[in-house]
Amino acid sequence: MTPEEKEEMDDWVEKEYPKSIQRMEVSTPFHRLGKYLIIIGILAYISFVIFEISFLKTGAVLFLLAGMGLEVFALTKYFKTLSNDN
Repeated sequence: MTPEEKEEMDDWVEKEYPKSIQRMEVSTPFHRLGKYLIIIGILAYISFVIFEISFLKTGAVLFLLAGMGLEVFALTKYFKTLSNDN
């Protein structure tokens, strides 16, 4: 890579990096909450397998579905910010 190309690439990254960080910050709270719900769902299912308490299976499925729904929402929100790029 020539020095001119490297400088051009550095300028582009310097210009685009703040936009990228701002896009990620928009979807981060939803992503974080979705991740926690999925983890709770996994732990509830493991508890169901160990203790064989029937409501834990239902709870696990509900937490997993809610977590996946929030993850889809976070991704949709992130990709919408990409299409609204200035």
